[in-house]
Amino acid sequence: MIQTNFSYVLLLGIVMSEKLDIVDEDDEIIDVKTRKEAHDKGLRHRSVMFFVFNPEGKLLMTQRSEDKRFYPVHWSVVLGGHVTSGFSYDEALEKEMEEEIGLVGDYEEIGSFTKEIKEEKENVKLYKVEVDPEEIELSPIEFEKARFIRPEDIAEELKDKDIVPETKEVLEKLEDYMGIQVEMSLIQ
Repeated sequence: MIQTNFSYVLLLGIVMSEKLDIVDEDDEIIDVKTRKEAHDKGLRHRSVMFFVFNPEGKLLMTQRSEDKRFYPVHWSVVLGGHVTSGFSYDEALEKEMEEEIGLVGDYEEIGSFTKEIKEEKENVKLYKVEVDPEEIELSPIEFEKARFIRPEDIAEELKDKDIVPETKEVLEKLEDYMGIQVEMSLIQ
């Protein structure tokens, strides 16, 4: 017999009906659709992603939940989510921080990029967030595991893991921002 977590199923229904601004390549709003429609039809929409650092400069690395629609149990060095229709990127970032790590930390925008993969097309703003790790409450709906790593160890940590598709792109942005070098050839 298959058992289902009713709360999760209810949450998934709410999430998939969330309204997203559909945008063009210049990030101008051209329509509003549900998240499900945006994904099913490959419509470009907005999202935010953020690196989480502790005061010692270590980066949070997470393993996505097995219940995620895309890339379950894959590893990532960014957290994030969609920009709900009517929200600014910064407002969406604050909402995602609250949902995923349980608090809103100090943040700054460090770049943007266009994500185009089979499952979705997104205009993404990328941020750096600094938080006290003692105050983080990771969402069990979003993550299986998490730990802080030294930025110089990123490639070694990720080299034999299944990772989300945007990993190399966000790491290139982090390299530019922090002036560090990540050995990309080690990452799948």
